[in-house]
Amino acid sequence: MTTNVQLLVMVRHLTRTGEARRRRVAARLSLSEVADAVGVTPATVSRWERAQRLPKGANAIAYVEVLKTLDDTPRAGVSAA
Repeated sequence: MTTNVQLLVMVRHLTRTGEARRRRVAARLSLSEVADAVGVTPATVSRWERAQRLPKGANAIAYVEVLKTLDDTPRAGVSAA
């Protein structure tokens, strides 16, 4: 089982490297859609994706859970074989 500390490390790595934004864009989701799923504003997600702020606490955990889901989402034109 993944601990909250491990999830925080993961989400901060994903935001710092640009992987968080890449996953969102690849899934064709807007900032607003991800923000609604996490429970924050689109501006907050934008700041996280640009590494201007670090995701923290329960919001960070919710964000990484969304990102993990996006990583497993089949992309358009790609079979889920």
